[in-house]
Amino acid sequence: MSVATDTVIMETYSEIGNTEKLDVAQEREIVLRCQKGDADAMGTLIVQYQHWVYNIAYGILGHHQDAEDVAQDAFLSAWENIGNFQFRSRFSTWLYRIVRNKCLNHIDQYQRRKTDPTEIDDSQPWVPLDTVTPEDEALRTEEKEIVHAALAKLKPSYREILVLRELQDMTYEEIAEILGCTLGRVKSRLHEARKALKKELERVEW
Repeated sequence: MSVATDTVIMETYSEIGNTEKLDVAQEREIVLRCQKGDADAMGTLIVQYQHWVYNIAYGILGHHQDAEDVAQDAFLSAWENIGNFQFRSRFSTWLYRIVRNKCLNHIDQYQRRKTDPTEIDDSQPWVPLDTVTPEDEALRTEEKEIVHAALAKLKPSYREILVLRELQDMTYEEIAEILGCTLGRVKSRLHEARKALKKELERVEW
């Protein structure tokens, strides 16, 4: 990737704002343009998915700066490997796998440095970037903050599946495709994650 193209990607990533959701045909056309080297097309995908990618990374890592770093790295990796995407799954599924792998690599790096991979930034509640508005800030309650803090204490695999199901509102089938496992495994892991979350909440004095 050229320095100029890299700059375009990162400048696009830094832009904040809502954008109209692409339909399947539009997204396919944009991906095809990316595969021909169109950096502006990649910028469109970044604007479309930047909050989604950040939310996934934050859900797994539980730390704002780490999530930002992983999100940027994931988009650069997606750009560099877009030619390998063969439309056998949805683009979002392919992109999610990149994000997930980046998160797991990040955790591995913590482990190699003998740093706790579940360490989180306790200075802020577990709230996705695209849901934070002045109205949300005003309506945020102590109960919500307690739930967010409990989520952040769960191990990454539990946070991950709760993010997919509860935050991203994905179906069991979509989660199974993303994680590469059976529906039964999705349901059992989700049950374990919810049980772990409940246990954390029971430790809190309401």
